[in-house]
Amino acid sequence: MKAVLVTFLLSALLITFSTQSYAQYQVGKNTGSLSVGVGGGGLTGTGAVPISAEFNFLNFEKNIQAGIFASYSSTSENFDFYYSGKWKYTYIVIAAQGNWHFMPGEKLDPFAGVSLGYRIASVSWSWSGAAGPYSPSSASASDIFFSAQAGLNYWFSEKWAVQVRVGYFPYASIGVTAGF
Repeated sequence: MKAVLVTFLLSALLITFSTQSYAQYQVGKNTGSLSVGVGGGGLTGTGAVPISAEFNFLNFEKNIQAGIFASYSSTSENFDFYYSGKWKYTYIVIAAQGNWHFMPGEKLDPFAGVSLGYRIASVSWSWSGAAGPYSPSSASASDIFFSAQAGLNYWFSEKWAVQVRVGYFPYASIGVTAGF
């Protein structure tokens, strides 16, 4: 919750203190983003920080842009009791996405879209302690998913923007977008 509040406050400050206008989302222009987020993938509350990247390279009409999206998060927890050990969780998402830009060519660039992707989750347990060493245990699962997202690019220069995004995976993120 704290990260979401910081994200929105940072965005509000950038909007308030910037005076130049840049027409950044345009037909034929590619964008790429790197971001960090909170939540998602069953790792909520474990301290995992999802790292995401996207590359949008297909431009349709005036308002529609499509591309690929990927996200990774991993965390571990140590337990010290009679059956001591370590849990490790990993979550990977790869998706195709399409976004509709509400105000193309404006400094403030809100968007909404859909994604179709593949997600992989895994967990492992390493045993140790007084009960003796046991064989490690692990499990993994994967599936195809459909989701929606919404966000906002705020272009503070001709080629750079701050992006705030909510949706599925991660649930909320903030990052930097480059236009080229």
